[in-house]
Amino acid sequence: MKGFTFSEDQLAAIAAALTVDELGARFSRHVDTLTSSGWSASTRLGGEGAGLSSKEAAACLHRLFAFFGRLDAVPKDLKAEHFGDWVKVLAEAVEDRLTEFSFAAASDERRPFTHAADAIYADAASAANLLYGRRRVLSLVAPHSMIGFVLGVLAPNLLLAPAVDARRMTPDELNASLVFGDALIATPSLWRYILAQGVRAPDNAMAVAFGEPMTVELAAMIRKAGFGAQREIYGTTEHGLIGWRDSPSDPFALFDQWARKGDGLRRETPSGELVDVIAMDIFAWEGERRFRLGGRRDGAVQIGAINVFPDRIAQRIREHPDVAECDVSVSLDSTGGERLVAVITLRSGAAPSESVARSIDVWVRSRLRPYERPRIYNYAATRGEK
Repeated sequence: MKGFTFSEDQLAAIAAALTVDELGARFSRHVDTLTSSGWSASTRLGGEGAGLSSKEAAACLHRLFAFFGRLDAVPKDLKAEHFGDWVKVLAEAVEDRLTEFSFAAASDERRPFTHAADAIYADAASAANLLYGRRRVLSLVAPHSMIGFVLGVLAPNLLLAPAVDARRMTPDELNASLVFGDALIATPSLWRYILAQGVRAPDNAMAVAFGEPMTVELAAMIRKAGFGAQREIYGTTEHGLIGWRDSPSDPFALFDQWARKGDGLRRETPSGELVDVIAMDIFAWEGERRFRLGGRRDGAVQIGAINVFPDRIAQRIREHPDVAECDVSVSLDSTGGERLVAVITLRSGAAPSESVARSIDVWVRSRLRPYERPRIYNYAATRGEK
């Protein structure tokens, strides 16, 4: 069935996104979104294309097949020159068998979580119900995350609606592309950015958000920009799509496959199995099927839809030889977006010199990924060593 197959463009986009993620996690190599979103089946793996070494290419190919649960089908000694060469052998493996997907959590731990394929497709069917009637689905998020994959790839496929990778568009191009009946998927951070760049929608366009808390103020800005319908999705890499709502002032409603089980959740899988889980976020229940979110159980905060751990970040900064103490917290910028703020106490007991401040900045850039780096550094009143 067409709704359960992947196009070459979709597989190539997934391969490219996983490559970027693997390069950052395993090789500390950053590739900007504008560059990577332009990679396609015809992009060369090495040279002036993605510039992969043989070691990097092997790791990224392994990650791609792991995503589709087909590590057993990773080809040996594949003579690949383009992403399309990967896609060709992957498509054959997926057509032969697709029973699971594996997603890496968007955090510093990078733990993979495996889901049965039928459960992920059930989530996609739930998302498709929320997007029903949309003529196209445009996505500003990479397709390799669990929710990005379900919303931006699987749900449009089930709806037989064109899926457009809008990451390749400038704000002006996105503005010109949006038409009546579109749905646009973005994290709240991305929504703030594109609205600040003047993106506006025609009547009857839908805004879809996930990954970070949506504020009443941002929802109002989105509505003012012409997006008359809104959907906010809640889910986790660990457990899949869980709930949705139309407005930040409303509680989330559980998708049909979920039910409340005490303070936790119970999921009915497509096979009929009942699975009890404890969500990563604390729920404040309003009846049996509606809830509001409290804080994370593990102390994580979400920056750009990625889970980061302020205490762990502070610990890494404290390892710098000139730093005595460091605390990292979250504050809101002028647009309502969350950012990390570091308060540092130096060992010297003096105000930071330009060379010390530069040294700390270099230290942070070499040891923390971009989304883990504080945006503001404050230096506390210092004290000498005892």
